[in-house]
Amino acid sequence: MWEKMAQTEPAPPPKLSLGKVRINTIPPPSGTCPAHNWVYLVLGLTGVLYAIYLADRETFTKVSSSMYLGSVSTTFKFIDDYSPFNEFLETDEELIEKLKKKNIEVINNEPEPPTAIREKVLTKAQLAGYDGSDGSPGLYLGMLGVVYDVSKGKEYYGPGGGYSFFAGKDASRAFVSGQFDEEGLVEDVSGLTSGDYLGLEEWGSFYEKDYTRVGLVEGAFYNKDGEVTQHWKDLQGWMDIAREERDKQDVEKQMFPPCNVEWTQADGSRYWCTARSGGVTRNWVGVPRQLYYPARQPRCACVRDTGPPSTDPAASSNTGDLDSPHVKEYEGCGVKEWECRVKED
Repeated sequence: MWEKMAQTEPAPPPKLSLGKVRINTIPPPSGTCPAHNWVYLVLGLTGVLYAIYLADRETFTKVSSSMYLGSVSTTFKFIDDYSPFNEFLETDEELIEKLKKKNIEVINNEPEPPTAIREKVLTKAQLAGYDGSDGSPGLYLGMLGVVYDVSKGKEYYGPGGGYSFFAGKDASRAFVSGQFDEEGLVEDVSGLTSGDYLGLEEWGSFYEKDYTRVGLVEGAFYNKDGEVTQHWKDLQGWMDIAREERDKQDVEKQMFPPCNVEWTQADGSRYWCTARSGGVTRNWVGVPRQLYYPARQPRCACVRDTGPPSTDPAASSNTGDLDSPHVKEYEGCGVKEWECRVKED
């Protein structure tokens, strides 16, 4: 039976042929899409216009504006200013010129500094009217050419006040000289001592801080236009010298502190040193010596008598500043004594 079934099994169906398949690798012509043609036309025209713009920017801008096509030149200018690719097309001279132009525009666009406010300048006659009396427009005084409103201190500067002689004038010299008569109440400050110039500086700071500045007075320090005079310039030099001398004295005072001094008619002068004499607190006492400097009166100074000299801290000596050429022993006073008694003739 199995042999019979094998003999009657149907044959498989024949294979079907698909035939030949043709693939076209040639793209269709561009003309088949009208939109593409317009895009290429616009791009080409833009490129031509941009080339014309690069050749002569100024003429292109004028012509395009006259034809109501200013937006085109504006667009090209934008590309010029901000396109990094365009910089590669520029010559070195064009790039340098553009950078210069930008710098000039930045400078021109910077806000101008505010104009300095010119101070009011009063004549001496005008200032004299501000003496605080009845009918006076106010109460002013001058200090080194600067005018201050001292109305809030009228009990001192107003009529009947203890400093009324300063009102309505610049009497700078009297602030340090103490001469309050007509000859002393003047603005000229030449020939004063260094201490006086430092005193004037302190008075100026006082009025600047405590009172209102209202202007300048024409005179020794400022002219009618508010410009400084030679006397003002001289004053700055005198004050600089005074500050330098003060600084030197401060250093000197630390190196050679003043002695404690006591005098009686019977015993004469007594000089002695402590760790705080002369107002200088230190970790040494020292011994009394006469301190000499050129063109100055000698004074008593406490001189350090141990360790290296102040002028040469690396020295191996152990006598302090006793060997200084500016110090001298008091007659009859021991080398190491911290107290000396001197009987003046």
